[in-house]
Amino acid sequence: MEYDHFVDIKGMCCSAPVIHLTKEFKSMKSGDIVLAESNKVSMLNDIPSYCLSTKNELIKQQEKDGLFHFWIRIR
Repeated sequence: MEYDHFVDIKGMCCSAPVIHLTKEFKSMKSGDIVLAESNKVSMLNDIPSYCLSTKNELIKQQEKDGLFHFWIRIR
């Protein structure tokens, strides 16, 4: 799946991934698609919750080779 921006959140835990995503999203425009990549299984719950609370759209999530990929459309 295509994307406009890549955000690496591997190795981050607790609130760090959400803080990092929020900071990165501020420089992006509405409609942009972001691919966020993590190696933490906790992101399978955290990223969908984050998208719901921020009104960003989680388009797709996928696990491959121990990495979790999240395609998010900025609102």
